[in-house]
Amino acid sequence: MTQKNKAAACRWALSATAALLALAWQSAVPAQAGMSATPSIHQYASSASDNQNWILPAKGYDNQRYVKLDQVGPANVAQLKPVWTFKISDNGPIEAPAIVWHGTAYITSAHDHVYAVDVKTGKLKWEFQDSPHVISFAANRGVSLLDGKVFLATLDGHLIALNAETGKVVWNKVEVSDPSNAFYTMDPLPYRNPSTGKTELLLGVSNGDWGGIGNISAFDPATGKRLWKFQTVPGPGQPGHDTWSGDSWKRGGAAIWAPMAIDVHDGVLYANAGNPQPDFNGGVRKGSNLYSDSLLAIDIHGAKPRLLWYHQFIAHDTHDWDPTMPPILFEGKVHGKSMHLVADGDKGGNFWLLDARTGKVVNHLRVSMQYGQNTEPDLKGDVACPNTNGGVEFNGGAYDPQTDMVYLPTSNECGFWRSTRDVTYIAGQFYLGGAFPKFVGPNTGQLNAIDIDTGVFAWRDHTALPMAGGALATSTGLVFTGKLDGDFVAVDAKTGKTLWSYQTGAPIIAAPVAFEQDGQEMLAVASGPAGNQQLPDMPKAQQTELTLFALQK
Repeated sequence: MTQKNKAAACRWALSATAALLALAWQSAVPAQAGMSATPSIHQYASSASDNQNWILPAKGYDNQRYVKLDQVGPANVAQLKPVWTFKISDNGPIEAPAIVWHGTAYITSAHDHVYAVDVKTGKLKWEFQDSPHVISFAANRGVSLLDGKVFLATLDGHLIALNAETGKVVWNKVEVSDPSNAFYTMDPLPYRNPSTGKTELLLGVSNGDWGGIGNISAFDPATGKRLWKFQTVPGPGQPGHDTWSGDSWKRGGAAIWAPMAIDVHDGVLYANAGNPQPDFNGGVRKGSNLYSDSLLAIDIHGAKPRLLWYHQFIAHDTHDWDPTMPPILFEGKVHGKSMHLVADGDKGGNFWLLDARTGKVVNHLRVSMQYGQNTEPDLKGDVACPNTNGGVEFNGGAYDPQTDMVYLPTSNECGFWRSTRDVTYIAGQFYLGGAFPKFVGPNTGQLNAIDIDTGVFAWRDHTALPMAGGALATSTGLVFTGKLDGDFVAVDAKTGKTLWSYQTGAPIIAAPVAFEQDGQEMLAVASGPAGNQQLPDMPKAQQTELTLFALQK
C-alpha cells in the first residue's frame, strides 16, 4: 500500500476563527424554517440529530446512518407492519434511500425519475420523468433539497433543479465535459462554506469504466455555475502523476460513485475514488495509479480545494475492487482510547479503519472471502475473489456510538477474469481491457458487527445470498437491513439475532431510513430488480416499490 501524509496533523489544529465560524454555521437555524418546502442550508448541519426528517443519504454529513428514535425496540419490533406501498412506475434497481422532509418522501428511480410521495397517504404528489441516455447501466443514488428546489444529477451528465412543490424544471444544465464517457449517479451534496459564506452543491462524476477521469466539482445551487473542480487523477507536474506510465493517466478513471462525508468543524471532505482503467489490463498503466482506489481527505474551506492526505487501499487494482461505500466519520474508542476515525470498505472484501486526521491505518479486517488477490487477469484467464460486485457495496454500513460497532453488509462472490491483448478507447463504450468476469463458486453474504475497540468481529450473521443493502442502526439496539431475497429484517445489535422480517417481494439493494411523522416512528425501504447484483440462478424481480412501516397492534 502507498501512503502519503501531507503533514496534515498541523492543519487540523484549527484557528479560533475557523472554530467560531463553524459554530456559527451550525447554530444559525431559522426558528420557523421547518415549515418551508425544503430545508435551509443551516439545517443540514443538524441533520444527524433531526428525528422528523431524513435529508442526507446516510442521515448526516458523517454518514453514520444512526437514529435516536425510541418507539421501536427489541420488545415490540415484531409489531412492525406496512402502512402503505408505493409502486414506482419506472421499473429498475433502486439504490437510493428515500429523502424525507416534513411529510414528503422523495425517491428516485434507476432512470432518474423523481417521485414526491405523501408520507401520510402513500399517494403521489408529483413525478418528474427524465429519459437520459444510459451509457451502460442505470443507477441513481438520490436527490437533495435546498432553497425550494429538488436537485437531481443524471445518467447523461445533467444537473437539474426542480421546483420542490410542483416538480417543474427550474433549470437544467449539462455539467460533464464529455457526455460520451461521463455521467452522474450520486446525489448532489449541499454545503455552506463558513470561510467563504458560499453555499455549494458538491458532486462527483462517474466515469470509471468508460475512459474518463474522475473529479469532484462544486456548483452554485442558484444557477448551476461551476465554482471549482478537483481532479482525482493527477496531471503532469502534480504529485502522484509519476504513478501512471506514459499517457495512461488521460483515461485513468478514479470516478466518484457514492455519497461523500464532511467534517463540518474542520471543513474536510472525505471521498472515495474508484478503480483505475482500463479495469482488467494493468500492463498499459504500470505503477500504483494514484489516486484510484483511495480515500481522499480534501480541505474545502477557501476558494479552491486542497488535498490533505490520501490512503490507497489497493495499488494498481486490476479487478475493479474500488471503495464505493459512503465513508463513515465518528469518534470511537480503540483499545480504550478515544479517536477521530473514518471507516471504509472496498469491493475487494476489506474493512478499513483510519485516523481521520492523518489517514494512518488503525485497523484492517477481511470481511469477505478472498482468493487470488495478488494475481492479474491474463489472456488465459484466472479466478479471483471477490467478484466485481462482491465485498462491500455502494450503500455500506452504519455506526452505533452506544456499542462502538460498525454494522456492515458484505458479499462473497468469485469470478473468472480474462484480459485482452489490445486496449482501444471508443467513446461511449466500456474501456476495460477485458470482459466482465463470469460468476464462479459460491454467492453468499453476511451482516458483520465489527467491534471498533478490539478490531475484530463481535458477531457475523451469514446469509444464503450476497448482501448489498445498507444498514441502519437505532438507539434502541436494533440494526435494520435488506437482503437480495427481498427480506427486510431487524436484528439485535448486540447478538445479531433476527427479531423481525418482512418479505417485500423483490431484492433490496437500497438503505433503509427512519423518522417521525406526527409523533410516530416510521421506517421506509425501497425494493426492486437486483440490477448489477443479479445472480445467474436468482429469479428476476418485476416490481419496484417504496414501503413504509410503523408499529401496529
